[in-house]
Amino acid sequence: MFKRAVLATLLVGAFVGGVATVPATASVTMFTLHDHPDGVINPPMYGLRLDDLLASGEWTFSFDFVNGSGSAAMTLVYDDGAGTVHIYGRAYGGQDTGGGWAASSRGWVDIDFWYHANVTQRDNCPGAAGNDVYVTDDSPLNSGTVHLDGWGGNQTFVFTDKADATGCSFIFDNDWDSKGNATVANDPSIWSGNGWLQPGTSGSRDWIFIGRMNTLPTAPVSWGSVKALYR
Repeated sequence: MFKRAVLATLLVGAFVGGVATVPATASVTMFTLHDHPDGVINPPMYGLRLDDLLASGEWTFSFDFVNGSGSAAMTLVYDDGAGTVHIYGRAYGGQDTGGGWAASSRGWVDIDFWYHANVTQRDNCPGAAGNDVYVTDDSPLNSGTVHLDGWGGNQTFVFTDKADATGCSFIFDNDWDSKGNATVANDPSIWSGNGWLQPGTSGSRDWIFIGRMNTLPTAPVSWGSVKALYR
């Protein structure tokens, strides 16, 4: 009876009057990421810039690229309970030639980056109260990889975050945009992401993307764990 009561509580808590509601313990939110419309060296549009990656010059990677070999797909998961941000997925790009990428230096990349330290909710870097996501300082714990899949020697590059002059190393904001794009900043369905990576170079190495929430925030409980109540 207790197991059935728990299941009933979960189901009632999830649906009130046939409308999905956010559980009180909500802590995990997933976003689909897209190229920012105002990258400094657009076109082509991109969500990640890693200058001087294999050779000197500008290198960019699109989160929206599609061709006969596949489609880019990038995700951000924010867990406010664990205090983490995970950016991962597949992108396409290479050495920027001004409108495209060099034929000999382009391809798919697999991206996997974690922010484990200094992840907070606030409205801005100085610390005003808010529910935007800010990483308030860099840390060796904030790191990840970019793997070149089938090109560039199949190399894997390791990066860590880098704080800018404000002290923040990553920003994911629902009512502000780093490029001053009013459409992005004023649309509650769009989150603006930007941040900086190291090791550094004479060029730029940074995130510049937008995100849209996939689902309502939910507690980290799988359907399998619910079904397990009956085992």
